Amino acid sequence: MGKTRKELAAAVGFDAANISFGIKRESVPAADTALKTARFLGVSLDYLLEMNEEAETDCQKSTISEIDNCLRRFSQSDLEAILSVVNAIGEKY
Repeated sequence: MGKTRKELAAAVGFDAANISFGIKRESVPAADTALKTARFLGVSLDYLLEMNEEAETDCQKSTISEIDNCLRRFSQSDLEAILSVVNAIGEKY
């Protein structure tokens, strides 16, 4: 994805050697590390951990990243309201 292990390590708060070691061992990261890693790479947690989604397009990555950045500005109660709306739209399809 054009990212270095050093960049990933800085984004998630680890040493690059630890990132390499985890990759080599095929370790599953802790939930908070997995979330930071997914956000850094612009992929879903499911894609990161299960690798069962098709590769996301650059457009999808950009959109997901933009949504993620916007959501970070909201309070917890606002996020719950947004989730309710998203769930309601999801039920429509």
